[in-house]
Amino acid sequence: MHSNKTIIVTGAASGMGRAIAQAFLEAGANVVINARSEEKLSSFIAENNNHSHRIKTVIGDIGQKSTTLRLAQTALDNFGTIDVLINNAGAFVPKPFLEETEENLDAYYATTVKGSYFSAQAVIPTMQAQKNGVIINIGSMWVENPIEATPASASQVAKGAMHTLTRHLAIEFAKDNIRVNTLAPAIIETPLYDKLMDKDTLTSLASLHPLGKLGHLDDILSWVMLLSGKGGEFVTGQTHFIDGGINAGSHSV
Repeated sequence: MHSNKTIIVTGAASGMGRAIAQAFLEAGANVVINARSEEKLSSFIAENNNHSHRIKTVIGDIGQKSTTLRLAQTALDNFGTIDVLINNAGAFVPKPFLEETEENLDAYYATTVKGSYFSAQAVIPTMQAQKNGVIINIGSMWVENPIEATPASASQVAKGAMHTLTRHLAIEFAKDNIRVNTLAPAIIETPLYDKLMDKDTLTSLASLHPLGKLGHLDDILSWVMLLSGKGGEFVTGQTHFIDGGINAGSHSV
């Protein structure tokens, strides 16, 4: 289904982005991956040495439009098509609203908003010419469901912009058969959360989800593969909450 397709993944140095790139590579796709860390992108190639001819890297700040243009050009120069864009780059660092800084807000805006906006702008002309394409924005469940104990307004304002971008692009480019959707995860066990919190804290956070457990990368990967394959051909403009039931309503813990 994804064999010989070309996939661009931003924020692919670790965690969710890296796992998404790995899943597409194993499905037979060509992948163009971006991050600021040359070392981490090089390690991805080393770990997948047998498939290195299907991997290209673009090192740089995705908040710079020039980086997004290089991503698109790298895909076209090496593989001839751009079939799927995964806007994954972003960060989640809890911080009280009154302690947030202009520097942090600017950083969230650059990476999450500008990165997603200009990455989409860079790939859509090719998708229009193909009359086919998929963009998946990795948003956040916390946009719609803030938690008092974990304030994160700065990062979630930026993620909320991705949710809005999804709807606007889906309508504007539906005529070109370009499908745009958002995945809005809750707490998914990734190196990011492992770095921020110890195991006991992560276990206690499972109680926030009505299903009583944390999400796993496989929960995200299955949706990415569905929306970018035949299962997603009639789905666009939607935010899909991968959240163990949080968005459905409150529950007692």
